[in-house]
Amino acid sequence: GMTVDSKGHVFIAQTDARNEVNGRAGTKKHGLAELENRAFLNRITSISFHADDAEQPKFFDLEPLPPNQPELGMALATPFAIQISDDDSTLVASASGSDKLFTVDATTGAVLGRVDVGAVPEGIALESSTGGKPSRAWVLNAAANTVSLVDLSDPASPKVTATVTLEDPTHPAVKHGRIAFSTAASSTTGTFSCASCHPDGHTDQLLWVLKTPIVTGGNQIMPRSTMPVRGLRDTAPFHWDGIPGDPYGGINSAHIRDGVPPSSKVDQPESTTRHLIDGGLASTMSKEGDKSVNDEGKAGKLTAKERDDMAKFLLSVPYPPAQRRAFNNVLSSAAAKGFKLFHIDGDNDPGKSQPNRCGDCHRMPFLVSTNTPGTGMDAPTWRGAYDRWLILPQGRLNIIDFDFYQRVAEQGAPERNVWQFSWGGRKRFDPVWDMVLEGSTGFSGAFARQVTLNQKSADAALTIDLLNALEQAARDGSVVLQGEGVFIENGKATPVALQFDPQFEGGTYTKTFGDRESFSRATLTSLASNGSFVGTFTGRLGSKVDYDHPQPALWTLGPIEQQRGKQEFPILFGTNTSMTMSGRHIQPDAQIIVDGHRVSGSVNCENETVKVELAKLPDLGMHFLQIQNSNGLASNDFIFHVAEKDPAATDPKSQTLGDILRQSKWDRLIGTWVDADSKGAALKSIYSWKIKDRVIESTSQEANNESVALMAVNAESGEVFHIGADRNGTSFSGKWELSNDGDAVLEVGFTSGTGEKGSIKIRYHLPNDDTLELAIELPQPITIKMIRLKEAVAP
Repeated sequence: GMTVDSKGHVFIAQTDARNEVNGRAGTKKHGLAELENRAFLNRITSISFHADDAEQPKFFDLEPLPPNQPELGMALATPFAIQISDDDSTLVASASGSDKLFTVDATTGAVLGRVDVGAVPEGIALESSTGGKPSRAWVLNAAANTVSLVDLSDPASPKVTATVTLEDPTHPAVKHGRIAFSTAASSTTGTFSCASCHPDGHTDQLLWVLKTPIVTGGNQIMPRSTMPVRGLRDTAPFHWDGIPGDPYGGINSAHIRDGVPPSSKVDQPESTTRHLIDGGLASTMSKEGDKSVNDEGKAGKLTAKERDDMAKFLLSVPYPPAQRRAFNNVLSSAAAKGFKLFHIDGDNDPGKSQPNRCGDCHRMPFLVSTNTPGTGMDAPTWRGAYDRWLILPQGRLNIIDFDFYQRVAEQGAPERNVWQFSWGGRKRFDPVWDMVLEGSTGFSGAFARQVTLNQKSADAALTIDLLNALEQAARDGSVVLQGEGVFIENGKATPVALQFDPQFEGGTYTKTFGDRESFSRATLTSLASNGSFVGTFTGRLGSKVDYDHPQPALWTLGPIEQQRGKQEFPILFGTNTSMTMSGRHIQPDAQIIVDGHRVSGSVNCENETVKVELAKLPDLGMHFLQIQNSNGLASNDFIFHVAEKDPAATDPKSQTLGDILRQSKWDRLIGTWVDADSKGAALKSIYSWKIKDRVIESTSQEANNESVALMAVNAESGEVFHIGADRNGTSFSGKWELSNDGDAVLEVGFTSGTGEKGSIKIRYHLPNDDTLELAIELPQPITIKMIRLKEAVAP
């Protein structure tokens, strides 16, 4: 918050991050100890101006500076709201992390007094006496949803004289969890909270050296950029390293060669966020060496109930409505192109042999994936990219010493320009940004849209467009359209509350209290035109948008946590009007939305397999499906296609393995290959037809191992699969991606003879008919050059 006195002096309530204090993790092996459990300094900053020039700021530190710590209960964490008395003598501020209102001498910066108010105070309305001294303050306690009235007649001894409790529909556990998330009592010094790094569930856009794992092959803690806690549900495990809250197990950044068991339960989403919370409270939030434990014996502050409630709160934090989704809820052509580039076509990077499809890793439903082969890391979501300018785990594209970044930073680091770095600035890929701006986060484009009918606006074209869109959204069930206004007669205004009923008489506006009288839009518009009605209409959410009714999710067939290469989206044609995909959080009364509007059809969801039957196919081409629960949220935008005829006639799914290899020119793989260095002593591989055009047998011999595998085509998906085992008891299976430019990728998951699991990606390149180059993707990639072993010709 900020306030200005009568002489133009500016006072800012703020926290200053101390992430530079232990930022030399590499050169000096910094860790949490150097941070001293003081991630932030809680301050009020004073700045004086002379004409257009500002003096150096003065800092009023509200707590002792490290290494000294505030006494128990004396911290003033997260200064937020701030006001100054009319006589410029006294600052009145809130410490939202400490649930306190406090007073400060505006000249010296000395803290005069403090008093406990409600949870997370974030707003102050200050009253001053006739002489300008502070008199009383009305304090909005955001998480408690109360207002405290504080007597300030003695600034050294403020007193709460009344508390007003406001109506609060929030789920009780979510409300208490928000309080736990926001309280500085979660840190052992009482000076910062979880919300300090994740304000409003977002990110502070800073790099920190915390107690993160050392990655496989590394020897030091790596800095990590703060990730948002928005949209955590259905995206486990969390963080860059894929370790906290992992319900699946497998590889992560600290274990890329051997998998680890799950740390939470698949069927208990709260267990994923609880694991994340327990880890943070025991490390980041605790001073090194502190032995504090809670009532269940776990390290760190906060009780078991507070942690459980916070686990539910974290799962309830949504992304805001899509920033640029149109009020008619229809994706723009640019956004549609962005979806296609991101998930189907890929980025035509001239430096790569194949297009890079972002969606192969940043998969539907929420543009994330885990267990990335070669690194073990999580692919973070692209949702909300429009308000994050620090990108990548170490923010390595945001280094001010880079000329390309300095130019963007000097413009204020606009997010679009920063994210363009991730696709090399190629203009062809720019529509992906429109996808980011418009892609569904569960809310219709009509949600929170408003239009006011009055004498001036009633006949305006924009008013008509907005009302048309809002009424259609209400008919679709995407919003509840409500209005508040007044009828005016003989100079007297009578308040009225209305709700649009799409069923009654083709759509009317009915009073929500009193005699339940109804009005047509034409009637309301006519009354507004002659000055007899003024009303504002708003698209609001239904009644089933809360913790117990999460956003539905749709993705291509298969387990949500598994990376499976290119996503295969449904193709409908002719009389084939049904499609099958994976999904969750879909209720029996769910409705179908195609290209932004409700259509007729049926939805059936069983064991995360969703079948959608459309009553009528849309036009030929690419379309977007959403499933919306009645009075609830809509799913992500899911791609499907409509074709003129059955694509199987030309679809690769109908091809044999021989067809696929010949078309891609990978039939050259057949033969015997040996490593170029040892001429086969280290590695020898043979590819031969086991069943002509149907099955290839692959045998490999190494110094201490040998393996046998089969290659064939999955008749349902058209994918070339690979399955086999070796002499040491390791089994493996995966699939090939073959291109006709001499490149191929084999991705396999494996289980060792001792039960350890993992995955690996091998890239193959055929520069000519007799040379085969292998690149095994590991933190330290392994490259092998193979040459064809030609049979000797008899004389």
